[in-house]
Amino acid sequence: MRLPPFVRLRTPSVVTGALILGSLTAPAATVQAQVGSVAATAPILSPVAVWSAHRDAAPGALANSLTVLINSGASQTLASLVNNRINIFPTPVSITTQWQFSSIVTRVDLVGYFANPAAALSNGANRLGAGRMEGRMTSGSVPTFTPFTQQPVAGVGSPGGTLHLFSQPIAPAGRQGSRTDQLELQLDLRGLPKLPTGTYRGTLTLRAVAY
Repeated sequence: MRLPPFVRLRTPSVVTGALILGSLTAPAATVQAQVGSVAATAPILSPVAVWSAHRDAAPGALANSLTVLINSGASQTLASLVNNRINIFPTPVSITTQWQFSSIVTRVDLVGYFANPAAALSNGANRLGAGRMEGRMTSGSVPTFTPFTQQPVAGVGSPGGTLHLFSQPIAPAGRQGSRTDQLELQLDLRGLPKLPTGTYRGTLTLRAVAY
């Protein structure tokens, strides 16, 4: 996937920033993370960096599957960062979570996390921690902007770098379903000294888990 070019600014008080969501290797609208089979005794996880399109899958091929589809917003870019301000990413991330289970499942959770909470966004040795990144999902568990400082959910996520986005109850008759949510993101630079000029990059991983 080709990302838009990043602009390096010469003024020391303004920098550019980028946030790349997921481990995408193809256009976001055509890829999904998928599991093929699941042990009934363990949590069901949507894997990361395993992407496949399955629009032509045979009936029953998706039994015991949990998928996360990024419809739009897989690449988030701020044209410039304003020091000592909240910087709002211009468009939300549209996320569809789909499930189909043959075993008994009572809940599906969606989690977002940064692998290295101390360097959610970085430019060489210059780092911005996950506590500076904030997410809001009004249809989920975080209706107001909340920093990525929570603990892992069922072992999914990183300590101090996670945000629990939603918890979806699954009724016995609802073992197949989906939901689409909008994740809004912002970067809080209030109280920080002026950042060195440069391009700050990071990866936010989205993963689902079911019980």
